This record gives sequence, C-alpha cells and structure tokens, in this order.
Amino acid sequence: MTFWEGFHSFSTRLLKIVYLNFLWLFFLFLGFFIFGLFPATIALFTVVRQLLLDVEKPITQTFWQTYKKEWLRGNGYAVLAYVVLLILAVDFYMIYSFDSLSILLIPTIIITFLIFGTLFFLFPVYVHFELSFFVLVKQAFLFTLTSPSTVFLNALLIVVMYGLFNIMPGAIPLFIGSVLSYFVMLFSIRAFKKVEQKKLHGAVST
Repeated sequence: MTFWEGFHSFSTRLLKIVYLNFLWLFFLFLGFFIFGLFPATIALFTVVRQLLLDVEKPITQTFWQTYKKEWLRGNGYAVLAYVVLLILAVDFYMIYSFDSLSILLIPTIIITFLIFGTLFFLFPVYVHFELSFFVLVKQAFLFTLTSPSTVFLNALLIVVMYGLFNIMPGAIPLFIGSVLSYFVMLFSIRAFKKVEQKKLHGAVST
C-alpha cells in the first residue's frame, strides 16, 4: 500500500467515524436520551463492527434498521443498567455518609469494577453474538472476569478521551461516541479472538 492509498483509507474511515457520531447523537436525542441511549449505541456498535471487519454495508440504512429493530430490547437492557447504576450510586452515598459503612468501600469498588466491565462488554457482545437476554449479560460478565486487561484498557481510554476533550471541547460532537465505541469494539474483538483461540487449543489438546 502506497502512502496516498494509506492516507485515503485513513481519511475515509475518519469521515465515517465523524458521520457515525452525528448519527448516534441524532438518534440519541430522537429517543429523548433516556430511551434513545441503548438503541442508538447498539446501532453504533453494529456499524463500527462492520468497519472493523471490513463489511461493506450502507451506514445510514444499517444504523436506522438496527435502531428500529433493537429499540424495545435495547431499552430492556437500559432499564436493567439504570437500576443497577442507581443502586451503586445509593451505595456510595451511604458509604460516604456513614463512617460505620466505610468497611464496605473496597468490596463496593470491586463490584463497581465488575459492573462497569460488564457494561463495557455488553454492547460488543450484543452485536457480535446472537444470545438471549440473560445469556448475553452472563457472557459479558464472564468476559470481564477472563479479560480484565480489556476493562483496564477501556477505562484508560475514557481517561485519555476525557483529557483530550477538556483540551479540545469542540471535538466532542465529532468523536465522543464513535471513537469510544471504535476502540471498545476493537479491544473486545481481540478479547473474543483470544478466548476462541484458547477454546480451539483446548479442543485440539484433548
């Protein structure tokens, strides 16, 4: 690949990522944020996965069709996530409000790590595998346990993006959702491949 071919490929992908972010924000607000967050994010990860696997499908059509198809199911996961996050927020509030509960801080932090790790994997697992509701949550949780390095990479990514967007806040509407999903999906696909290779190696060994 020549320099100009590489530059053209990079520029084309960058434009797609920017366009995807606008699509995500539009459908996010179309669902009044609360009801649009999960369906729009599922659609975003679906298209990002296509980009990473070099699957040629129309971006806008795929995004809209996925948003419609996954609206109800996606909001089912959203309700579950909102309830869990609310419980976590109450737990931390109680711990910091009452000194007698400070002993629960470390266990709560560990639980928080597992929950956020599961949320990190939820969308990649959702669009990469065809699983039922509870099996999907279980699988995302298992990937958190077996691939903690991926969770740390995702956490580091958020810290880096937070720093960059503080320096360049104008980039937020261009990249915030699509860039985050791109790298989260990239890290997750690598974790999926490692697990598949281990399973294959185990099958061959037996």
